[in-house]
Amino acid sequence: MFRSHLKADVDPHRLSLLSRLALAAIGLLLFKVFLSILYEYRWYFPANFQAAFLIGRESVFLGAYRTAFYVHIVSSPLALTLATILILTGLSGRKRRWHREIGRMQILIVLVAVAPSGFVMALSAHTGAIAAVGFAMQAALTAIAAGATITQAIRRQFRSHEQWATRCTILLFSPLLLRLISGVAIASNYESEWSYQLTAWLSWAVPLAVYEAWRLQPNPEFPRPLSRQNHSTQGAMP
Repeated sequence: MFRSHLKADVDPHRLSLLSRLALAAIGLLLFKVFLSILYEYRWYFPANFQAAFLIGRESVFLGAYRTAFYVHIVSSPLALTLATILILTGLSGRKRRWHREIGRMQILIVLVAVAPSGFVMALSAHTGAIAAVGFAMQAALTAIAAGATITQAIRRQFRSHEQWATRCTILLFSPLLLRLISGVAIASNYESEWSYQLTAWLSWAVPLAVYEAWRLQPNPEFPRPLSRQNHSTQGAMP
C-alpha cells in the first residue's frame, strides 16, 4: 500500500526530466573520455611504444595486429559519432531518410572494420586469455548486434530493430567505459592484471545486463533508448 501511494505521488514528468539530466551527465562524461582517447592518437602516428596503450606491445605490433590497430582507431570513432547522430536526430519528417542512410553507413563500418579489427586485437590482449576472450566476445556480439539491427529493419520488425540497435550502441560505447574504469583504477592504486581482466568483461556485460533488465520491466519509467517516435516509425532501413 505504501509503495503504491509513493508511486502515485511521483511526478512522471519530473522523473523523466531527472532521467534525461542523468543521461546527459553520463553522455558528457563519456564524451570527455572520448576526447581524451583521440588526444592520445598523436602517439600512434608513428607508433610510440612509450605511450600508455602501446607499452609492451612491440612484439605483437606487426602484421595483422598492426593493420587491425590502425583500422580500429580510425573506424571506431566514426562508428561512435554516427551512433550519437542516430540517437540525437530522431525519426520525424526528413530525419527518417537521414536515419536510414546514416544507419546503413554505421552498420557497414561496424561489420567491415570495427568488429573484425577488434576481434584481431583481442587475440593479443595485454593481460592474457581471460581479457582476450572478453574482448573477443565483445567484438563478436557487436557484429551480431549490428547484423541483427539491419536485418530486423529490412523485415520491418521495428521494435526488434530498436532493441538490437540499442545493444549495438551499448557495445560500441563500452570501450569508453573500459577507459573510464581503468582510469579510476589507476588513480585509486587498484590497477592490476586481474582488475584489467575483470574490466574487459564488466565494461560491456554490465551495461548490456542493465539494459536487458530495464527492457523487461512491465512499465519502464526511463525514456526508451534510441527512440523519439512510436515503433511504427522506428529507424527503418528497408
